[in-house]
This record gives sequence, C-alpha cells and structure tokens, in this order.
Amino acid sequence: MKQKVMFYCQHVLGMGHLVRSMALVEGLSQEFEVCFVNGGEIVKGFTLPDGVQSENLPAIKSDEDFTQLEGQEGQNLAQLQQARLNPLLECYERFQPDLVVIELFPFGRKKFAFELIPLLARIRLEGKSKVVCSLRDILVQKRDQAKHEASVCNTLNRYFDLVVIHADPSFQRLEETFSAMHNINIPIQYTGYVIQSEPEVSEESIPLRDDVPMFLASIGGGRVGVEVLEASIEASLILAPQLEHQLLIFTGPYLPQEQFSELQEKVAAHPHIILKRFTANFLKYMKQASVSISMAGYNTCMNILSTGVQALVLPFSGGGNDEQGSRARKLEALGLLGVLEADKLNGETVAEKIKERLKPQTIRTELNLQGVATTTHFLQLLAKTTKPVSARTDYTPLFETFLRPHLELLQAKGKTQSIFLRNDDGDKDEDTLRQLFDVTLSHQVPLHVAVIPAGLTPAGLRLFKDMKRAGGDLVELGQHGYQHLNHELEGRKCEFGASRSFTEQFDDIAKGKKILEESLLEHFAPIFTPPWNRCTQDTFKVLDQLGFNILSKDNSAPAHDFNFQELSITLDLYTWKNGTQMKTPEDIIEQFVKQLSTSKPIGLLLHHKVMDAEAFTFLDALLGELKSYSVLQFHNLQSLALEQKNVVLA
Repeated sequence: MKQKVMFYCQHVLGMGHLVRSMALVEGLSQEFEVCFVNGGEIVKGFTLPDGVQSENLPAIKSDEDFTQLEGQEGQNLAQLQQARLNPLLECYERFQPDLVVIELFPFGRKKFAFELIPLLARIRLEGKSKVVCSLRDILVQKRDQAKHEASVCNTLNRYFDLVVIHADPSFQRLEETFSAMHNINIPIQYTGYVIQSEPEVSEESIPLRDDVPMFLASIGGGRVGVEVLEASIEASLILAPQLEHQLLIFTGPYLPQEQFSELQEKVAAHPHIILKRFTANFLKYMKQASVSISMAGYNTCMNILSTGVQALVLPFSGGGNDEQGSRARKLEALGLLGVLEADKLNGETVAEKIKERLKPQTIRTELNLQGVATTTHFLQLLAKTTKPVSARTDYTPLFETFLRPHLELLQAKGKTQSIFLRNDDGDKDEDTLRQLFDVTLSHQVPLHVAVIPAGLTPAGLRLFKDMKRAGGDLVELGQHGYQHLNHELEGRKCEFGASRSFTEQFDDIAKGKKILEESLLEHFAPIFTPPWNRCTQDTFKVLDQLGFNILSKDNSAPAHDFNFQELSITLDLYTWKNGTQMKTPEDIIEQFVKQLSTSKPIGLLLHHKVMDAEAFTFLDALLGELKSYSVLQFHNLQSLALEQKNVVLA
C-alpha cells in the first residue's frame, strides 16, 4: 500500500506556485497516494494527474501589491477564512496522510496562518504525520526582516520535519535571501530546479506555419504584465514588413476581460498574430518558438531552460518584489536569456532585442533540473523514518461514563451553555504557552491570555502577535496586573490589596495599560485580571476610571455599579494549597457537570507555566469532546460580555 502525501498550495496572484506544485504532485503521485489541497482560483483546463485526489478550498486571491487578500466578488473575507479552515482540517482527518507538504509557508503566505497554524498544531498534537516545507529558490524580503526570520525559524523548528529547496545551490542558496538559516534546526535539502513535464493534452490545435519564425508572448496567470503583451504586439507590427513571422500570445486565465478585449481589437486586423487565453500544452508551443517574451517567474525561467528557447523576460517588481529580477539577472549573466527593463519597454526596443535573439546561438545550462525526482526521493526517505510518538492517556471511558450523559441531555433539551478559557501569567515565549495555543487553536476554541505588562519580553510580544495573526478572535490579550508582585505583608498574596492606596493602584494599572496599548496596539483588549484573582473596591474604581470594559477574577466579592462587566472564572484546573497540583480528571469533570446545571457561564482557568504533558493531553481530549456538542458555545471574554449584555437587555 502506498504511503500518503497531502500537498497544500496557495496561489494568490499568478499561477507560478500552482504550476510548480502540480509538477511536484505529478512526480509524487508515481510513488505516493496524493491529495492536493488548492487554496487559489481554479484554472479552467488545468487538470490534476490521474489518481490524485483534490480538495478545493473557497478561493482567496491577492491584489497586485500583495497588500490584502480578497475573495470572490461580494464575499466577506472573515467568513471565507472560516469556510476554508474546517474543510482543511476535515481533509487532514479524512485523508490521514503520512506526509504533509506545505508550499512556501512559513517563509511566505503568513496571511494564511489562520488556517495553517491550526492544521500544524493538530498534526503536532497527534504526532502521526511528518511535515515538509516546499520552497522555491529566492525569497521576497520583508519590511522587518529580522523579526520575520525569527518567526519563520520558530515555526519551522516547532512544526516541520524537513525543508526542500527547489534550487541548485551552485546557482542560488537560501542564505542569499534568508540570513537566519543557521537558526533552522531541521534538515534542509536542495532538490535542484523543478521543471514541468509536457502533458499529453488533446485540445484544438493552433494553426502555426512551419516556414516562418514564431514568437511566443505570455504572462503566466495574467493578473500582471499586460504591458509585455502590448509591447510584443507593437514589436511584431514593426518587424512584419521586414521579417515574416507569426506571434502567438497567451494572456493567462486571470487577465481581466476588459484588457483581453482591448488586445483583441489591437490584433484583429493582423492575421499573423494569434491571441489565446490559456493552453495546457504551453511547453509544446515554447519548444516551437524562435523567441519567447514573458515575465521572469520561477516556472517560466525553468521552461526557458528546459526547452532551450531564446528568451526575453521582464521581471515583476510590484510591491518592492525583486525575486524575479534577481533570478533573471543571474540567468542573463550566464547568457541564458535577455532581460527587458520596465522603463524602456516599448515596441521598438522589443523588436531590436528579438532580432538580436534570432542570431544563431546555442542555449545550454549546467543547472540541476532534477527537482521533481529528487524531491520524491527525499520524501520517500522521510516517510521511512519513524517519528517518536509519546503514549497518550485515553480519556474516552471517563467521558463516556461521567460526561456524555449530561451533555447529551443538554443537547436534547437544546439548552445552550457558554464557556470561556482564561490563561494567566503571559509574559515570555515559552514552550508550554505555545503548547497551549496548539491545543486551543487546533480545536478552534478561544483563549484569553492575561499578559503581565512589566514582564512582557520582546520574544513574548512577537509570539502574541504571531498567534493573534493565526487565531484572530480566538486569541484575546488582556492585562494581568502590572508586575505580578505581592504587596501584602500578611495573609493571602495580592498585588492590589488592602495595603495599597487608590493612587498606588491607579499608577501601576495605568502604567501597565499604557505598556500593553503601545506594544500590542490594536491587539490589546481592555480586560483586567488581578494577580491571584483578588483585588479591592479601590481596584474597581481604578478600572472604571481607566476605561476597562471587563474584569475577570474569581467569583468572590463581586463588583457592583461600575461601567465594566465582571466575568469570573468558575473552575480552576489546579489546586494550590499544598503545592501546585492539577486536579484529577474525575474531579474536574465532576465540577464541570455541576456547573452545567447552573446556566451561568463556565470559566475554565488554565496555567501554562505549571501545565505538564499530561495536563495538555487531558485538555486536548476534553476540548475535543466538548466541541462535538453544538449546545456548548465557546467565547472569548468580549463576545461573552456582549452576549450577557444582550441577555440583560432582552
């Protein structure tokens, strides 16, 4: 029985990532059972290799400058993201792959962390699949490159098992565009460049003459680069009186209809110019061409090298992107193609350069173009390795006996129950905190993290921002005191207790709020949790004056007649009197069941700093059980406050 590979690809602007991924999928399908997950628009006429399963997520694309994501017309992006996440997780659970290949992420596609981090978290928790990053040769530089690279390394080292770079290291190495390569702790393998095989696709043949040169003009998917086609048409009309030829144009499936119609008008009176949108037999026509004029994407350049065609390329530079320019200039230095300059792109220039490329010359490359076969080989080796899987306690019998009867009764009555999770003492980037995020994000359960302002480290801040990007409203960040210091000389610990004046409390809480507002920016929620879950009436007055919306502590000494709402935790998973110790699963479930009968929101208090592997295993199992009942509604504190306010108004 073949082992299974799930291959995720997200193309957002052109078709390059899709084309390269499909070439890899075709090779992998010879040795593996493959499921291809496509997150971009479906290209008409673009077919999967025989035997490859597919999962087409609701399509998301990008604008030309890669600044924002877009759905189809009229689609709400937030709703679209949720509509993609569940099918992606379900595809993974259904297909049960041995290997998961993710194209580009985390080096790019960070805006898709909303679905990839929950998927990677689920894979890591289950420990069954190995994860591979499929990476092209050259990376796009980011505005804050150092922070970007630190985030990439953290993600790779936590979730991935291998990086395969589809490049020849004698021509292009990762460290040329990623300086933190030494901080990647997983294996990295160069595969050589990925080239397409020529498909056996029957379609209406294009009438081409054998007795005259044929020039081929193309711009990949077609969302950018129409100026290349316009200049090629102008050049063809300039050359026509002196050089009989044909010009074959492929605009790409994404070229706007308005621009396609304008091109049709330009060529209508010139029968030697043939205008088409797309062909699955592109390589066949490139082999026949005397000169190719195109953009300088990875796949186009590899097509040029594999066919040996004389070529002119215009590198895409939108959004400050120099990936194509860097590749094109290196290939030009080897004499393998000519580079067009955007500020000199016109018919006369292109015509002259076409004539230069028509001079007899042989195009040969020594670059390694065996990327498909080598990638398949590396994945076969990885699939044969044994991934250590730690034994996990099976809580199913406990749930079946003590929890499910109560949940099924609740479900039968159609009576909803609100639940929230709060985790205290957020300050640093800690493995246990990442583990907690893995559990909650993989189940799509909101988590409120109370952040200690004075203890917040740069690494902790970066983690919170990364998790907020991945989880959106599933990650909520509030304020946990100021320094988390005990100021009481006797009695129970308290940072904002009876020994501190109103002014002292106000100054500390205000300083903490300012720190979080300036560091977390829009990610900060005006929610206050006092350390040790205790505070005084003066604290309530301070919170009211400082504009906090929610107070979350224990359920003793409630606040009255203030502008904020109080949402207290009701079930702490730990006991603290005789040393820190997690309550038994039986005790936790017993308390949870009792609270189900009260109709009040249930607040689970978590403590990542003291949780061990078994605690995370239990929480993972418990959330998986609870999420299967639709009457249990998980909230962050802000959505719960809104719900409670609506209940009161009703």
